[in-house]
Amino acid sequence: MRDLYLIRHGKPQYPDEQSYCIGQTDLALSMLGHLQAVLLHEELSDRISRVYYSPLARAAETAGHIAAELPHLPVSDLAERNLGEWDGLSFDTIRRKWPDIYEARGNDSDHPIPGAETPFASGTRFSQAVQEILRSSEGDIAIIAHTDVISSYLYMLHPGTNTRQHFRLPCGSYYHLRVDEKGNAALSESGYILPHPVLSDRLCYILRDAVSLPPHVQVHSDAVTELACHLCDELEAHGHHFDQKLIRSGALLHDIARLQKHHTRTGGDLFLQLGYPEIAQIISQHHELKETKLDEAAIVFLADKLIEETQRVSIEKRFADTLHKCKTPEALRSHERRLKQALKLQDMIESICHITL
Repeated sequence: MRDLYLIRHGKPQYPDEQSYCIGQTDLALSMLGHLQAVLLHEELSDRISRVYYSPLARAAETAGHIAAELPHLPVSDLAERNLGEWDGLSFDTIRRKWPDIYEARGNDSDHPIPGAETPFASGTRFSQAVQEILRSSEGDIAIIAHTDVISSYLYMLHPGTNTRQHFRLPCGSYYHLRVDEKGNAALSESGYILPHPVLSDRLCYILRDAVSLPPHVQVHSDAVTELACHLCDELEAHGHHFDQKLIRSGALLHDIARLQKHHTRTGGDLFLQLGYPEIAQIISQHHELKETKLDEAAIVFLADKLIEETQRVSIEKRFADTLHKCKTPEALRSHERRLKQALKLQDMIESICHITL
């Protein structure tokens, strides 16, 4: 028996915040998509001997993150279903231009789309490509493709299922199939799987590299991590226990979205979507806490306020150096709130640990 991992690529970068109908329209990965691809690598790279992928950019870029030392082969027939006149359009546009067809597809997801490849045709194309891959390869393999063709293929394998929509995959997830010596594939009992590996230091570094986080931001994050873990050790020595692994991962990743607008909220949203809510809380609060209480998020928040670039500074200096960025009354009030939070936390830790920060 062999293992086959059918993977849906990471989330693509859409043109804007609208929802789009994407078949063979060629979109690159979003920031979230790159992070999802790294988690797929972490979970699957030691289970496979080679990688096959659709030549569309979102699948090819996902493949690029997975087991780079193994053979990677593009296969044209693994591409997503061609969605005809709808391909690449927003659903708002589709609703306006084809209201009757749009409504019909709300009742039957396989209602024909003008000029589109049928689910049967794309599923057959994909199935034949998978069979050829299995015939020409050995060992356990990964195939990186798209939800529509994957769902059509699996529906053909399990015709008793009510609808092929049952097999649709979220971005960055996969199905595990077992393949017998005759090349017959069947789903394992686990259903689709969203990778959720432990966030080791090594994995945190890979995640930061995957989104091209600049070196100066990375070394700042490392300095914050060192101080946050030191504060955690001091508190533990005085009977106050916190999850140091969570603090360490949160600190290493707290600036993961530093180059993005509203970077704390953006970074927190990324890790919430990846399935790490506790890390998301730390990232989203490292700029300003929801409430001033001593917990893992507060320790990372305070460490961040005591580190400027890579140097230890006083809270007063850190906030004085950023005051010029406050251009509005609301920004000044927020700056003052954060300063009060940092000073209060510093007083709490100094009182508990009998130290001066």
